Amino acid sequence: MIGAACLSVVTITGCKDSAWTPMGSADLVLSEIKLGGAEQVSRRIDSDENFGRSVTNGIATGDSAWLEVARQITPASAAAEATMSIALATALPHAPTRVLRLVGPKYPLEEVCGIPFLRADSTDVITYHDEAKAALVTVRDSSLRNVRLGCSTTLDDARQRRLERIDPAYIIKNKPTPVRSRRR
Repeated sequence: MIGAACLSVVTITGCKDSAWTPMGSADLVLSEIKLGGAEQVSRRIDSDENFGRSVTNGIATGDSAWLEVARQITPASAAAEATMSIALATALPHAPTRVLRLVGPKYPLEEVCGIPFLRADSTDVITYHDEAKAALVTVRDSSLRNVRLGCSTTLDDARQRRLERIDPAYIIKNKPTPVRSRRR
């Protein structure tokens, strides 16, 4: 009797959004891809904000099932593409080998490894850079050597660019000066 009650609770919570099974759990999304197609799921990421957030948050964890979702779908818009790049960049320090396997035409190296975060102060940039670089060192798959090296270089370049933009001295140095009108 207790077993049946537990099974019904699991079944009920597995079918709807709850604290234990958020809408868009990886298994549910993979099932949706299998039943309705990757294109339909990609469009849903754009049209359903909660679903899109759930998917990108899941991918950002670096979990293998969520990264399989990223592998199977193709972002349907530029906004979805940028969001997916941010999610994969967030996953990079947690699962570098699996993320690097996704880098290519669909998820460009410059986007995933280019520190694409919208809001980042200098501490965030430095911390992320150091964590991602340390994670890249752990990648032992020889077929990913060139991607790993390219990602490492892209991370270094992005760190430099981001810190230049954040540094107040950079802003003052490059501040446009008003055009002076000539006196007649």
